[in-house]
Amino acid sequence: MNYEVNDTTDYHVHELDTLGWELTVCNALDPGDSPCRRVLKRNDSYGHLLYDYLGRFIPMSSLRKIIEIGGGYGYLMRDFISRNNTMQATVLDVSPYLLQRQRQTLSPLSVCYIQADIMDVQSRELQSFDLAILNENMGDLPTLLDVPPNVFSSAIQLPDPILDQVRNLFQRYAIGLPEGESSNINIGALSVLEKLCRAGIPYIFMSEHSCEAVAPEPWRHLVQLRSTGKPERIRLRGHDEYTIRFTDLEKMALAFQYRIIRGPFADFLAFDFTDKLRYIMAAKSTHTDEHEIIRHFIEDLYQYEYLVLIKGRNATTAA
Repeated sequence: MNYEVNDTTDYHVHELDTLGWELTVCNALDPGDSPCRRVLKRNDSYGHLLYDYLGRFIPMSSLRKIIEIGGGYGYLMRDFISRNNTMQATVLDVSPYLLQRQRQTLSPLSVCYIQADIMDVQSRELQSFDLAILNENMGDLPTLLDVPPNVFSSAIQLPDPILDQVRNLFQRYAIGLPEGESSNINIGALSVLEKLCRAGIPYIFMSEHSCEAVAPEPWRHLVQLRSTGKPERIRLRGHDEYTIRFTDLEKMALAFQYRIIRGPFADFLAFDFTDKLRYIMAAKSTHTDEHEIIRHFIEDLYQYEYLVLIKGRNATTAA
């Protein structure tokens, strides 16, 4: 059976030397004078706004150990530690370049740095953590491309272990079968979530570009989203990433008895659709670089989705 694997590991280990051209929402909000901050109801960093939002569901001040898988430039972890400097922080990243940047951002804070591929980490190595974070990076994990539909049929023997793994995951967690002649499968995101759930981590936060994203009806005509319901390619310098089908991740989390909170970034990066913002979003041509930045930022607030997963009894004790 013919299929391909999109794997960014080699790129992140050997080629990555900047995130400057790949502007994440977290990075866009880091400069204090960022034009993206000025459209928010509260002018603050991504990490602070996310930490405070998670505090609605998770007893953030009581967390003992936290791990961020793929820490970017370290901005999110820096902001979390500034809110709670008693927790033990670990950053795990496959990229030596990003680990170096994280050390610079987080110096002189006491943080444990691990260079490793999360795909190779065992569940038992994650059991001590209270909160695991994968922020804006699930699309970097392996994606199977052009998987034929007969892979999901129990009547067919699959000599390929990767395809056998896909079928087992879909059957084990009652994941809805993809439609069409072939499909792209977020095998990396599913495998990592299964690993975190098997470790019994009480709280999990995951976010990425979603292939199921929708904007609220009142301004759906102003926010241009691509939401086919199927993982799609995002072309970037030196590598490709793929959007995430969050419904599949929800199915898995439910099987492990996690409570699920799901939504767009706009839930915790709140803004008002002012007349000026409506003008910027409706304009057919961009008059300034700032307007272009703001337009893409607002679109990202709905194109990105997140999951907050809360394990069993912790759901009733969360703040």
